[in-house]
Amino acid sequence: MNTVSHLANARKVAIVQRRLLRWYAAHKRDLPWRRTRDPYRILVSEIMLQQTQVDRVIPKYKAFLKEFPTLRALADASPAAVIRAWSGLGYNRRALYLHRTAQSIAKDYHGRFPKDVDILETLPGIGKYTARAVVCFAFGKDVAPVDTNIARVFHRIFFGVEVPKKKISDAQLWTLAEKLVPKGRGYPWNHGLMDFGSLVCTAKRPKCVTCPMQSKCAAYPAIKSVDWTKHRHRTVAAFKDSDRYFRGRIIEYLRTAPGHRSTIAALEFYFRAQCPPSRLSSLIDTLVRDHLVTCVRDMIALPR
Repeated sequence: MNTVSHLANARKVAIVQRRLLRWYAAHKRDLPWRRTRDPYRILVSEIMLQQTQVDRVIPKYKAFLKEFPTLRALADASPAAVIRAWSGLGYNRRALYLHRTAQSIAKDYHGRFPKDVDILETLPGIGKYTARAVVCFAFGKDVAPVDTNIARVFHRIFFGVEVPKKKISDAQLWTLAEKLVPKGRGYPWNHGLMDFGSLVCTAKRPKCVTCPMQSKCAAYPAIKSVDWTKHRHRTVAAFKDSDRYFRGRIIEYLRTAPGHRSTIAALEFYFRAQCPPSRLSSLIDTLVRDHLVTCVRDMIALPR
């Protein structure tokens, strides 16, 4: 089956839309970024939520906006100040992308957020999903930001289980998502899909027994079988030995160091029992390449 044949079932689409919107009205999460239509604040939340759980983001979101309450305040800040404020979130490149985007909007668009998806996608760190999320949640446009949760919900309802192999491509899912946005209801629809994927149609233990989509879900017969769960078991490499872990530790070390700088020798001594000098040197090179640190002779520092 292809996307078109599924979309042709207008009755199923209408039922799914109605049930999802009704479910969201009753179960929507009260999140701080849903209390605003300020595109800057929504962008901050969307960048923070990339690969970071909601519970971890909420306090950091509030603290970040207290320090940088406006786009102009963020644009005028130093990269080091932004990286310091990002502490605890990981993926520190996101902080620099957000900072550069604020500077670009302040300079090139006179501080006014572009409302066009194509323009937003040209800004640092803003991809297809984030551009549509900002346009939908700040400006109320009926576009489809497809994150992991939304993709999983659509795949299961219309095509079946997504494991061990997806039945349609990501491009087809995006096409489907765009066509399914109820006219004039993009804001609650997209928030509803995100909440539904986080609370009901979860990756590992979907709550199919109480799911309002059960009778219309193509994946339900497979999910309720015991064999389905075996596809969810996989080995994950130890995070605490990964390059990402040590890159984050180096940044954290500099956040708390006097002047946010250190000698390479001091850094090597600090990590002596965990990371050999050769590996540390390689990691520093990647941080310099990503503009997350500066390194001059024997000194390493957060960018100014």
